[in-house]
Amino acid sequence: MEPSRLKSLVLLSGGLDSSANLAFARHFDEPVLALTIDYGQKAAAREIRSSIAFANHFKISHRILDLKWLGELGGSALTAGGVGIPNLSISDLDHLPTTQKTGATVWVPNRNGLFINVAAAIAESKGIQQVVVGFNKEEAATFPDNSSQFLGVSTLALKYSTRNGVKVVSYTEMMNKVEIVEALKNLPEPFPFEHVWSCYAGGEASCGVCESCKRFERAKKGGSA
Repeated sequence: MEPSRLKSLVLLSGGLDSSANLAFARHFDEPVLALTIDYGQKAAAREIRSSIAFANHFKISHRILDLKWLGELGGSALTAGGVGIPNLSISDLDHLPTTQKTGATVWVPNRNGLFINVAAAIAESKGIQQVVVGFNKEEAATFPDNSSQFLGVSTLALKYSTRNGVKVVSYTEMMNKVEIVEALKNLPEPFPFEHVWSCYAGGEASCGVCESCKRFERAKKGGSA
């Protein structure tokens, strides 16, 4: 007997990791809602456009949630107009002191913690069993809120704060970005890589020099991570 599919709410930014998790959720479980959050980030409009394209492609309901007050707290290059987004080379990506420094520049206070709890509240209200997030082991080295440990403690907390025990899962938590791209290529249906927006900036074209752009570039080329 085929195991029952779990209903999922997918936190979707339109980047590689979250859109990959939508694709995997569609393959393994039953995603019923994609949630995109506008927290005042510079790339908000492009992320929303990309997320809508993915939601339409995978035929899933999509909701945009306004949390711009988070960006108004300031201090992050992702949200503050007076703070420049750091540029990196591909060779910088595996130099931990460099990525820790740039990671501090783009850090948004408790962003993933807040997103998960907001998503869990919506999931609980709709009887959805799990929140799917786009985490990966490559960025977990720099961002602790991208790690398997954070997934575990988030699920533990939600066991007490949601009546239906919403779980937090990521199909890519143990993959690097090269492995994510390869896994997407092996899905039965072609993945629309053209919809991915992995840039921290919000122009019509990706900047090509921020950390997120460089990681996506390396993943597409199949380099080491």
